[in-house]
Amino acid sequence: MTQTPSPQTPPMSIRVPPSLPGRVGDVLVREAARHGMIVTISTMPADLDLTDMLDGSRRVRLGLVLDMIRRHSVVGAAPAVLGMFEFLPADLALRGADGIVTRLTEKERDVLSVLLAARGAAVARDDLLDRVWGFVPGVETHTLETHIYRLRQKLETDPADPVILTTDGDGYRLIVG
Repeated sequence: MTQTPSPQTPPMSIRVPPSLPGRVGDVLVREAARHGMIVTISTMPADLDLTDMLDGSRRVRLGLVLDMIRRHSVVGAAPAVLGMFEFLPADLALRGADGIVTRLTEKERDVLSVLLAARGAAVARDDLLDRVWGFVPGVETHTLETHIYRLRQKLETDPADPVILTTDGDGYRLIVG
């Protein structure tokens, strides 16, 4: 499921070396679109030092570029109210009404961001696994359930009876407000 770019999300320009295969740009554009971003791919001068983006064999470490896209997609994201918390995606945090800040992992932030973008609609498990971890549909894993469990520990007054991060069929829903 591709997200429509948010007017708040600034476009991103990525320059790749001419020696990289053309498919790298396609992967970057597709991944950015999944995060609601517009990305322009251009070729950089061949003499530019890419040491921080390359592994020892001179192959690009695409994971670093994809992480950069994910981080960039939340920098301008506005805070949202989740129960008695303010969700601060750029800070990887939840701030309670009492001012106490609860830290989030990047994946917890990404799960909340995807659910928040759904605007109260349920998001299927396979869709979350694809959009947050890049897993193919039908993969056997408990990663998502573990992250949902940990998020409920942070968000819910009674994690055993969730009212903010709820289960809906084969997916999850975020109740905002």
